[in-house]
Amino acid sequence: MDTAAGPDKGLMSLKEVVERTGIPAATIRYYDQQFEEYLGITRGAGRRRLFSQGSLDRLGEVRRLLKDEGLSLRQARKLLSGDGAGPTNAPEQESLQSEVAALRRQVQSLEEQVNRLKEIQGRTLALVDGLTKR
Repeated sequence: MDTAAGPDKGLMSLKEVVERTGIPAATIRYYDQQFEEYLGITRGAGRRRLFSQGSLDRLGEVRRLLKDEGLSLRQARKLLSGDGAGPTNAPEQESLQSEVAALRRQVQSLEEQVNRLKEIQGRTLALVDGLTKR
């Protein structure tokens, strides 16, 4: 944690946040661009990013929504809009959860299709190999 006196006291640098969270610096910068108002990352001398515990917590929430929940940037922005407490009503949240569930089902279906195609490819290559050895 930064121990310097002055207005930056108690704030963490980008390097410290990377070490604490394991999120790459480039990803944090990207999230800062995409969710600038929500994250509330302050700037120090030379426009250096400085993170409070609150901005660090909000960064973790953005990461969770995008990576764990599989939301798009648009969906995450919509969910986090307003006071940062999430969707303004239950139907909106249910709609987003339903959309995520549908996308997960589609991904599972596509993975099953890829596996079937790999099996067909393997059998086809075995047949071709058998024919060329004759």
